[in-house]
Amino acid sequence: MSRLRTINVQLALLLLVCVGLFHAAVTVIFLLFQPAPSGLRDHNAAVIVTALTALNAASPAERPAIAAALNANLPSFGVKLSEPGSAAVQVGHPVYFESLLPAGVQAEVDERDKRVIGLLHDGQKFMLEASAGKHRQHRFAVVTIGFVSISLLVFSLWAALSLTRPLTTFANAAESFGLDSVPAELPEAGPEEIRKATRAFNRMQRRIAEMASQRTRMLASISHDLRTPITRMRLRAEYIENAETKVKLMRDLDQMQAMVGGCLDYLRGVPQQEMVALDLASLLQAIADQFADVGAAARYDGPDHVNVLGSPDDLGRAFSNLIDNAVKYAESPEIRLLQTDTEATVEVVDRGPGIPLEKREIMLEPFERGDIGTPSSAYDGFGLGLAIARAIVEAHGGRLTLNERAGGGLVARVSLPILARKKES
Repeated sequence: MSRLRTINVQLALLLLVCVGLFHAAVTVIFLLFQPAPSGLRDHNAAVIVTALTALNAASPAERPAIAAALNANLPSFGVKLSEPGSAAVQVGHPVYFESLLPAGVQAEVDERDKRVIGLLHDGQKFMLEASAGKHRQHRFAVVTIGFVSISLLVFSLWAALSLTRPLTTFANAAESFGLDSVPAELPEAGPEEIRKATRAFNRMQRRIAEMASQRTRMLASISHDLRTPITRMRLRAEYIENAETKVKLMRDLDQMQAMVGGCLDYLRGVPQQEMVALDLASLLQAIADQFADVGAAARYDGPDHVNVLGSPDDLGRAFSNLIDNAVKYAESPEIRLLQTDTEATVEVVDRGPGIPLEKREIMLEPFERGDIGTPSSAYDGFGLGLAIARAIVEAHGGRLTLNERAGGGLVARVSLPILARKKES
């Protein structure tokens, strides 16, 4: 039923119905108001007079051959002859062209059966049926209706497609529009209204792409320039004699450095590194060990080996962001790895406050931070960790979702396609 809602199908149906009704009306009028065979007007009367004249002038032995020739050459009539001497039957009224018939020939019209019957001069009975012409007319009407319907179907579909193809291209371009690439301008084709909409869309694409590029360059420049004063402050902090103050200042500088690094990573986008076969289980175990070395009790639970196709650096950064997020907002995150025949699923589970259902999708967007019910240290950052992780996962053909943990907490679930094993020969 969804196909009936498209413009091209609706235009095709509208054209078919309108022209089909018009053609049907013309055909009905033609069939209703054509001269009836019983009227025997004009051309039919002349044909009947000619046929009866030929039959009447011939001998009884020659008449069957003449009747056969008439039947072969007059598809609108059927000629039949009886034995000479048969009596005529009074079934109708005399034909209006009786004065044109040869002497001795009698003819009457049978209104019920639509035929002419009568006697030749020697008493032989004849009968002319005028029903074949009606049959041919019905066949002609069916053939013409079929031809017109097929022609209209082809023409209407062509017209509808030519009108809706620019709209389809326009909709696909609007659906695929993004800021991660330079958009290609749409060709201006179709009716003038569609051309105007296409020109406006192309201008909008250029303006948005230019604004996004300016924003990216500005933020990248600011983030890059911040690294220099941070480095100078770190060097000066080394000369502070008060140990407690020095530790606090260095911690603040580390946080600033991490924020600037995260911003630069997001603005650079996901690098197109070469995909290689890697052991996802070993990668996750190594990341868990790194967090354990700095005091975060991250625990890995899963199989020893699961092969996927991807970039070790990018996937490592994505899972590090997810685990770091769990460490900030909760304690003792658990890393689970599950495997099916087609994909590997990584779950980073924490026991923190979780995220409300209506905010889970928003939290995957850049510059969004979850700051409800969290310690003050969790406020640090630009809110780019989840956005970077999702971009990396999607670049690997996977998906990232946030789900509620049974008993409270959050489950960050990553699904990646498994590298197909080669069949042993």
